[in-house]
Amino acid sequence: MVSSSDDFYNVIQYGDILETVGDAAERHGIQPEGQVSVSPTAHKMTADLDLGSKVYADQDDAIELGLRVRSGHSGFHGLKYDVGAERQVCSNGMTSFISELGFEQTHGEPFQPGVAYNAVDAVVESPAEIEHRLAQAQNRELLNQDEALLVLLDTGIDRYLEDPVPDLLNALQSEVEDSENPTLWETYNAGTRALTHYSSEPEYDLAEGFERAARLLENGTNQIPDPETLGKTAVDRRTRDLIESGDSEPYWPEERKSLRELMEKHGIEA
Repeated sequence: MVSSSDDFYNVIQYGDILETVGDAAERHGIQPEGQVSVSPTAHKMTADLDLGSKVYADQDDAIELGLRVRSGHSGFHGLKYDVGAERQVCSNGMTSFISELGFEQTHGEPFQPGVAYNAVDAVVESPAEIEHRLAQAQNRELLNQDEALLVLLDTGIDRYLEDPVPDLLNALQSEVEDSENPTLWETYNAGTRALTHYSSEPEYDLAEGFERAARLLENGTNQIPDPETLGKTAVDRRTRDLIESGDSEPYWPEERKSLRELMEKHGIEA
């Protein structure tokens, strides 16, 4: 239940948020465009706004930068601003994977317009930093495509997909150039591709899915994760779930064999 006292909970109107973001963009000479998604009960809102900035993962992989704004009135949601983007090569949405470019406030304090201004400034002024992060992600590899699939499933984005394993496999096959050396960038793109193209969930619910996928490029301390650690963690958890507990069915027919091979490479003992 949301408190009626301003001392505990401040209702922040969605219109005030979007108007402030528009004012902040206009300071840079930008006329933002985008879309707003609101839940049927109006308790959750997500806005994806194009701010006109562009970066490149490589010469043929352009990414339009923008701002993703999320807020809610359920008593559990704060107000968050993240770098949002749309990868032009396949129009898949992305969200911030650089923690320093994200801003938020709780409903325990009145609306803070300055936070919105800081968020817009971060998007406009950070293309070089974002391109550096993309370059790092393209040079870090998982062991193989099976491990990449397990890593994606380990993020929890499968809950937003009707057929998680087939959907993620299709996305990996579209995004990964070499199935024996999938990069973190390719694996992340597979996750966002699946969420964008294969999920029927509304935008205000998918926002958390994109945030989960971003863990492949952000370890919580503003650093690219170590792919060996990501892979080993996913393999270890799946091994305990499938082989040791025996309560789960294989994701694919040869999964047990693949897990044993990955366990051996990571030095994991059953």
